[in-house]
Amino acid sequence: MKKTILKTVVLLALAGTSVALSASSYTYNTRSLIGVEGSYNSFDLENVTASKRETKKFAGVGLKIGAQTDNYRVFLSARNNFVSGYDYAYSLGGEAQYLLNFSSSMNMFIGGSGGYMNLIAKSNQASRELVSPYLGGDVGFNIHLGESIDLELGVRSVKLLNPSYIQNNITYNIGNITSGYMSFIFKYSMDDY
Repeated sequence: MKKTILKTVVLLALAGTSVALSASSYTYNTRSLIGVEGSYNSFDLENVTASKRETKKFAGVGLKIGAQTDNYRVFLSARNNFVSGYDYAYSLGGEAQYLLNFSSSMNMFIGGSGGYMNLIAKSNQASRELVSPYLGGDVGFNIHLGESIDLELGVRSVKLLNPSYIQNNITYNIGNITSGYMSFIFKYSMDDY
Protein backbone atom coordinates (compact mmCIF):
# COMPACT_ATOMS: atom_id res chain seq x y z
CA MET A 1 0.00 0.00 0.00
CA LYS A 2 2.83 2.39 0.89
CA LYS A 3 4.48 1.68 -2.48
CA THR A 4 1.24 2.46 -4.35
CA ILE A 5 0.83 5.77 -2.48
CA LEU A 6 4.50 6.64 -3.07
CA LYS A 7 4.19 5.88 -6.80
CA THR A 8 1.02 8.00 -7.02
CA VAL A 9 2.69 10.94 -5.25
CA VAL A 10 5.76 10.72 -7.52
CA LEU A 11 3.55 10.52 -10.62
CA LEU A 12 1.50 13.55 -9.53
CA ALA A 13 4.71 15.47 -8.71
CA LEU A 14 6.13 14.74 -12.17
CA ALA A 15 2.85 15.76 -13.85
CA GLY A 16 2.78 18.98 -11.81
CA THR A 17 6.38 19.73 -12.76
CA SER A 18 5.65 19.34 -16.48
CA VAL A 19 2.64 21.68 -16.20
CA ALA A 20 4.72 24.23 -14.27
CA LEU A 21 7.49 24.07 -16.86
CA SER A 22 5.07 24.64 -19.73
CA ALA A 23 3.85 27.80 -17.97
CA SER A 24 7.37 28.95 -17.13
CA SER A 25 8.48 32.51 -17.80
CA TYR A 26 11.41 31.06 -19.74
CA THR A 27 9.21 30.05 -22.66
CA TYR A 28 9.24 32.41 -25.64
CA ASN A 29 6.20 33.89 -27.34
CA THR A 30 7.39 33.14 -30.89
CA ARG A 31 5.64 34.14 -34.09
CA SER A 32 6.47 33.52 -37.74
CA LEU A 33 6.45 36.60 -40.00
CA ILE A 34 5.83 37.38 -43.66
CA GLY A 35 6.23 40.98 -44.82
CA VAL A 36 5.49 42.90 -48.01
CA GLU A 37 7.42 46.17 -48.33
CA GLY A 38 7.25 49.32 -50.45
CA SER A 39 10.05 51.89 -50.28
CA TYR A 40 11.26 55.25 -51.55
CA ASN A 41 15.07 55.36 -51.84
CA SER A 42 17.94 57.58 -52.92
CA PHE A 43 21.70 57.49 -53.38
CA ASP A 44 24.36 59.85 -54.73
CA LEU A 45 26.20 58.74 -57.87
CA GLU A 46 29.58 60.47 -58.13
CA ASN A 47 31.62 60.72 -61.34
CA VAL A 48 35.07 60.74 -59.74
CA THR A 49 36.90 61.71 -62.98
CA ALA A 50 34.79 64.81 -63.68
CA SER A 51 33.99 65.63 -60.03
CA LYS A 52 30.29 65.56 -60.85
CA ARG A 53 27.51 64.21 -58.63
CA GLU A 54 23.88 63.34 -59.25
CA THR A 55 21.20 62.02 -56.93
CA LYS A 56 19.21 58.95 -57.99
CA LYS A 57 15.72 58.66 -56.47
CA PHE A 58 13.77 55.46 -57.00
CA ALA A 59 11.02 53.17 -55.73
CA GLY A 60 11.41 49.60 -54.49
CA VAL A 61 9.37 46.58 -53.45
CA GLY A 62 10.39 43.71 -51.22
CA LEU A 63 9.41 40.47 -49.58
CA LYS A 64 10.71 39.35 -46.20
CA ILE A 65 10.19 36.28 -44.05
CA GLY A 66 11.21 35.89 -40.45
CA ALA A 67 10.39 35.18 -36.84
CA GLN A 68 10.03 37.15 -33.64
CA THR A 69 9.92 36.74 -29.90
CA ASP A 70 8.68 39.36 -27.46
CA ASN A 71 11.88 41.43 -27.80
CA TYR A 72 13.72 40.31 -30.94
CA ARG A 73 12.99 39.59 -34.59
CA VAL A 74 14.96 38.49 -37.64
CA PHE A 75 14.17 38.62 -41.35
CA LEU A 76 15.52 37.23 -44.61
CA SER A 77 14.72 39.75 -47.33
CA ALA A 78 14.67 40.17 -51.11
CA ARG A 79 14.16 43.60 -52.67
CA ASN A 80 13.80 44.82 -56.24
CA ASN A 81 14.47 48.48 -57.00
CA PHE A 82 13.45 50.50 -60.05
CA VAL A 83 16.46 52.79 -60.68
CA SER A 84 16.52 54.80 -63.92
CA GLY A 85 19.56 53.87 -66.00
CA TYR A 86 19.75 50.35 -64.54
CA ASP A 87 18.02 47.27 -65.93
CA TYR A 88 18.27 45.39 -62.62
CA ALA A 89 18.82 46.62 -59.10
CA TYR A 90 18.16 44.00 -56.47
CA SER A 91 19.37 43.00 -53.03
CA LEU A 92 19.29 39.87 -50.88
CA GLY A 93 19.99 40.09 -47.17
CA GLY A 94 19.00 39.72 -43.58
CA GLU A 95 18.00 41.96 -40.68
CA ALA A 96 18.12 41.53 -36.90
CA GLN A 97 16.12 43.94 -34.76
CA TYR A 98 15.49 44.68 -31.10
CA LEU A 99 11.88 45.55 -30.20
CA LEU A 100 11.11 48.21 -27.59
CA ASN A 101 7.61 47.40 -26.28
CA PHE A 102 6.36 50.63 -24.75
CA SER A 103 2.66 50.40 -25.70
CA SER A 104 0.05 47.72 -26.35
CA SER A 105 -0.84 49.34 -29.69
CA MET A 106 2.69 49.81 -31.08
CA ASN A 107 6.38 49.20 -30.52
CA MET A 108 9.66 50.63 -31.75
CA PHE A 109 12.51 48.71 -33.36
CA ILE A 110 16.20 49.33 -33.97
CA GLY A 111 18.42 46.94 -35.86
CA GLY A 112 21.21 46.08 -38.23
CA SER A 113 21.31 44.49 -41.65
CA GLY A 114 23.70 42.93 -44.10
CA GLY A 115 23.57 41.32 -47.50
CA TYR A 116 24.44 41.53 -51.15
CA MET A 117 23.41 44.11 -53.79
CA ASN A 118 23.61 43.88 -57.57
CA LEU A 119 23.12 46.81 -59.98
CA ILE A 120 23.21 45.96 -63.70
CA ALA A 121 22.83 48.31 -66.69
CA LYS A 122 22.96 46.96 -70.24
CA SER A 123 23.15 49.08 -73.40
CA ASN A 124 24.64 49.00 -76.90
CA GLN A 125 27.39 51.47 -75.93
CA ALA A 126 28.56 49.91 -72.68
CA SER A 127 27.30 47.63 -69.96
CA ARG A 128 28.08 48.10 -66.32
CA GLU A 129 27.58 46.00 -63.23
CA LEU A 130 28.15 46.70 -59.58
CA VAL A 131 28.18 43.73 -57.21
CA SER A 132 28.77 44.54 -53.55
CA PRO A 133 28.09 43.30 -50.04
CA TYR A 134 26.41 45.86 -47.81
CA LEU A 135 25.94 46.73 -44.14
CA GLY A 136 23.25 48.96 -42.72
CA GLY A 137 20.88 49.85 -39.96
CA ASP A 138 17.22 50.68 -39.56
CA VAL A 139 14.85 52.21 -37.04
CA GLY A 140 11.08 52.58 -36.99
CA PHE A 141 7.70 51.72 -35.50
CA ASN A 142 5.28 48.77 -35.70
CA ILE A 143 1.64 49.75 -35.37
CA HIS A 144 -0.45 46.73 -34.33
CA LEU A 145 -3.50 46.75 -36.61
CA GLY A 146 -4.70 43.49 -35.10
CA GLU A 147 -3.51 40.28 -33.49
CA SER A 148 -1.99 39.00 -36.74
CA ILE A 149 -0.98 42.11 -38.73
CA ASP A 150 1.37 45.06 -38.15
CA LEU A 151 1.98 48.21 -40.16
CA GLU A 152 5.72 48.89 -40.09
CA LEU A 153 7.07 52.39 -40.82
CA GLY A 154 10.85 52.76 -40.91
CA VAL A 155 13.99 54.35 -42.29
CA ARG A 156 17.06 52.44 -43.42
CA SER A 157 20.60 53.43 -44.35
CA VAL A 158 22.85 51.04 -46.27
CA LYS A 159 26.56 51.34 -47.07
CA LEU A 160 27.98 49.38 -49.99
CA LEU A 161 31.37 47.88 -49.12
CA ASN A 162 32.54 47.99 -52.79
CA PRO A 163 30.83 51.18 -54.02
CA SER A 164 32.94 51.82 -57.18
CA TYR A 165 32.69 50.68 -60.77
CA ILE A 166 34.41 51.77 -64.01
CA GLN A 167 32.64 52.53 -67.29
CA ASN A 168 34.46 53.94 -70.36
CA ASN A 169 37.56 54.61 -68.20
CA ILE A 170 35.44 56.71 -65.82
CA THR A 171 35.19 55.74 -62.16
CA TYR A 172 31.80 56.04 -60.46
CA ASN A 173 31.10 55.84 -56.72
CA ILE A 174 27.71 55.09 -55.22
CA GLY A 175 27.04 56.76 -51.89
CA ASN A 176 25.00 55.45 -48.98
CA ILE A 177 21.51 54.31 -49.91
CA THR A 178 18.81 55.90 -47.75
CA SER A 179 15.29 54.46 -47.67
CA GLY A 180 11.96 55.30 -46.15
CA TYR A 181 9.71 52.25 -46.19
CA MET A 182 6.34 50.86 -45.21
CA SER A 183 5.60 47.16 -44.69
CA PHE A 184 2.62 45.05 -43.84
CA ILE A 185 3.83 42.28 -41.52
CA PHE A 186 1.61 39.20 -41.24
CA LYS A 187 2.19 37.25 -38.00
CA TYR A 188 1.20 33.66 -37.37
CA SER A 189 2.09 30.77 -35.12
CA MET A 190 2.79 27.31 -36.47
CA ASP A 191 1.11 25.85 -33.35
CA ASP A 192 -2.21 27.42 -34.41
CA TYR A 193 -2.52 25.07 -37.38
